[in-house]
Amino acid sequence: MSEKINPNLTFEIDSSKKLFNKLLEEYADFDKDHLNPRFAMNCATDSWHLTDWTYHEFHKSDLRFQDSESIDKNGTKKFISGILKYQQYVSKQCSELEFMRLISNGTKHCILRDKNRKEKTKLKTGDFSHKDYCRHDYDVNRFVIEIDTVNIDFETTLLKTIEYWRNILE
Repeated sequence: MSEKINPNLTFEIDSSKKLFNKLLEEYADFDKDHLNPRFAMNCATDSWHLTDWTYHEFHKSDLRFQDSESIDKNGTKKFISGILKYQQYVSKQCSELEFMRLISNGTKHCILRDKNRKEKTKLKTGDFSHKDYCRHDYDVNRFVIEIDTVNIDFETTLLKTIEYWRNILE
């Protein structure tokens, strides 16, 4: 069920669908210049922020995603927001969103508070020039998310989140 949302600091983007279309436009820019960090960061941020937008537009009244309190093992009350519950839910459905969250928070806050996180982004240097070969078929320079010694292709991860949101919103 769609609820009317009234964001007032988003210029004319006033629905999840419009933010998704912005993500598609950001990806089109990234696709033309896949080594531009601005385009990569904008894509990651839009993809993650769709969790907030879809929560407010479609799931805010969903009983599964209501604010609640729990008591931890020390007997301390702990507040759990509905949006956090929803974000955990969608991250289970599309695990790649967790990387978009980390990149989005890393972009916003500069340094993540959780010092146990091992992920980082970097430019992986390939063996071929992207001007001579298709970046999807050859080992060319590309952005990756590195966890320990494993490199996860940023664009592949991003495209999975775009497909997830496309299935939700279209």
